[in-house]
Amino acid sequence: MDDPEQWLLSAEERGNPHTALPGWTAGNLAEPLLHGSTYFDRLVEEVRSLNAGDHLFFTDWRGDPDEKLRDEGPTVAELFTEAVKKGVCVRGLVWRSHMSRLSLNKEANRSLDAEIEHGGGEVILDQRIRRMGSHHQKMVVLRHDEDPSKDIAFVGGIDLCYGRRDDADHGGDPQPLPMAEAYGPNPPWHDVQLQIRGPAVHVLDTVFRERWDDPNSPDEDHPIAWIHDKLHHTRLHADPLPPQLPPPPECGPHFVQNLRTYPAIRPPYDFAPDGERSVARGYTKAIKRARRLIYLEDQYMWSAEVARLFAEALADHPDLHLVVIVPRVPDQDGAFAERPQLVGRWQAIEMCRKAGEGRVHVFDVENHVG
Repeated sequence: MDDPEQWLLSAEERGNPHTALPGWTAGNLAEPLLHGSTYFDRLVEEVRSLNAGDHLFFTDWRGDPDEKLRDEGPTVAELFTEAVKKGVCVRGLVWRSHMSRLSLNKEANRSLDAEIEHGGGEVILDQRIRRMGSHHQKMVVLRHDEDPSKDIAFVGGIDLCYGRRDDADHGGDPQPLPMAEAYGPNPPWHDVQLQIRGPAVHVLDTVFRERWDDPNSPDEDHPIAWIHDKLHHTRLHADPLPPQLPPPPECGPHFVQNLRTYPAIRPPYDFAPDGERSVARGYTKAIKRARRLIYLEDQYMWSAEVARLFAEALADHPDLHLVVIVPRVPDQDGAFAERPQLVGRWQAIEMCRKAGEGRVHVFDVENHVG
């Protein structure tokens, strides 16, 4: 990339002057880890390399403390507790979530919180969002206080939870989560996590610190949750983090930009008082630059607003092709969950096809048993 500003957002284009994040960093080494089993195996290796005084920070949408990261273990809770016992600073931010009968994660996330807190780490169940919203960041940041060249981070789509430890054969995780009947008793899960070394690790460290240091209560404006957490002695105040370690040295050829979505809430985030929509801004800038190919893997592909962006790009550039990979079947059964997804997806894909006739290619994926 000769000129990263042609494709990446500048600090001003991020639309959030209150954050400490740079526009992007250079000199990184980024490696995609396909499938949960590959990511989990690498995570165990890297966490076990930490020593006293090092840092382990993580965020999650859903977390299950007894999810095995390898066939023989350890579990998520065991791995993080091992690190605490070695003197590693372990801190986590997990979405407080809604009830499991809404196909969400409240009980699992509370269990992860309790297990790691019992082992000596600190986890905040974070509900500083709009009502019925969620925190969807999934990352682990590992910092070495004596050798920053070993610093590493993992960020992407894979939670530390049931159902994610699948591999290229896609036979599913031995510890499954229930999904639509079409996916069988061990639903396959295709996903990716990005492994990063270099200065971008320091940026992800800052992302975590901005949320951890937010002075507002994690149950702010959620009075029933506040009462429940008080009665169950849930941690409501974050202890100060140790001083931030210096950025690791440059180690590779990649430019890396961190994009986020935060709502404008009251009381506001200190680091984003008007919210931040840099994910949407970043995608918009890149899609408008595309001339030959846009390749998209998506769990849903049902947003008319997003489809309109693709359609405009296809109409403006007659040599542009769009390749979309989506699941054949929605992840949950039932009219309320299934039909809106199918209708929304059909409308989005038809909008793109009309704008780029013959240049929109839609595929799904299946394992060897269909």
